[in-house]
Amino acid sequence: MPIIGVGIDIVDVKRIESAVNKRRDFLKRIYTPEEIKTNPKGEFRYQELAGRFAVKEAFFKAIKSGWRRGVMFSDVIVLNEPSGAPYIRLTGKAKEFAESLGVNSIFVSISHTTDLATGIVIIANQ
Repeated sequence: MPIIGVGIDIVDVKRIESAVNKRRDFLKRIYTPEEIKTNPKGEFRYQELAGRFAVKEAFFKAIKSGWRRGVMFSDVIVLNEPSGAPYIRLTGKAKEFAESLGVNSIFVSISHTTDLATGIVIIANQ
């Protein structure tokens, strides 16, 4: 399995919480409705949002494009399998760019503490 790229990122959870609370468009610009979850009290799950943000950044690093070339954060959708395992679904320019690189497998891992979240992405052509 040839590895095309690897990306890793770490995010301060408070940074995401601050962005959500101070910038009205932050959630809409970065996440899709599927990615935004709240706890039973209706409060945002900031560690989860930070983990998803870290994975998006890690994906951009893995494809070596950053968010340039028309790729948007919301084109990289970070979801969970029923088991809880994270995965990425690509749309728009992110999907086009990944296909142009020959990406057909994306491996994802997320971890977080109260204060920090990290994500790693490995893209490959099997």
